[in-house]
Amino acid sequence: MPLPDHRGVVVLDQEAFTQQPGSIQAEFATVIGELTDEALSRAGLESVRENKLFLRDNGDGFVFGCSPKHLPGLLDQFLPELQAGLARHNTTPGSRQLRLRAAIACGPLPAEGGPSDGYGTARNEAHRLVDAGMLKWAMAEASPDATHLGAIVSDRVYQDVVVAGYCALHPDRFVKITATVPGKTFHAPAWIYVPAPSGGLLTLPPTPPCAPPEAAMTSLLPAGEDPARAPGARMRTNTVQDVGQGVALAHSSTGDVTLSFTTTTDREGQRQ
Repeated sequence: MPLPDHRGVVVLDQEAFTQQPGSIQAEFATVIGELTDEALSRAGLESVRENKLFLRDNGDGFVFGCSPKHLPGLLDQFLPELQAGLARHNTTPGSRQLRLRAAIACGPLPAEGGPSDGYGTARNEAHRLVDAGMLKWAMAEASPDATHLGAIVSDRVYQDVVVAGYCALHPDRFVKITATVPGKTFHAPAWIYVPAPSGGLLTLPPTPPCAPPEAAMTSLLPAGEDPARAPGARMRTNTVQDVGQGVALAHSSTGDVTLSFTTTTDREGQRQ
């Protein structure tokens, strides 16, 4: 069997789609399609707009493919333009509020006009990435009035397009995570990019989804220091949080960088 050509694949997914009344869900699908086409045009990607490969309407979003040569423009032009378009839509009086998650991956995918078009590992990966728990957490931490789009890209796209210098976005605009999806066996390195971070994503220090283990915290105390040396004593501990376990979008992070921040606890281990 011949290997299909490599394609870029984009998945768009609406936040809280199933919470919308059925009577207006079709309206959202129409708006997402219009905003996507507008963003592609503003990004100078008319050829992608006019020649989407294996376009599918998922109800709460879309999936489409394109030549991998357009991946740089999708990252540094399309995603910011889509954020801007969503912002304009959401601030228009009478408009229904709309937030999107986007995933971009790349790999061999058939696109020859047959029934198997678009099916393959790269597309499966994109669908899993858009549902990654850390991307949903990032969107929940951000202000819904300022951050209208959160994106995630596969490690291959990041390495081939961003690190290689084909994209105008600096690698530090992306944060490395391990993408997982509740109830799925999917587990892969990926990179989150939020064109307009806000709210909790700008909090310093970053707040991870779960606190570090107490043992790890006490093991980082200065040598010889007793954390319970006096009743009511407070101890200062340096906690190392790996970016792979939390999103630190307010900082420039890349690769396997770790972030250190300080917490204060009482004798019972309660964070102050």
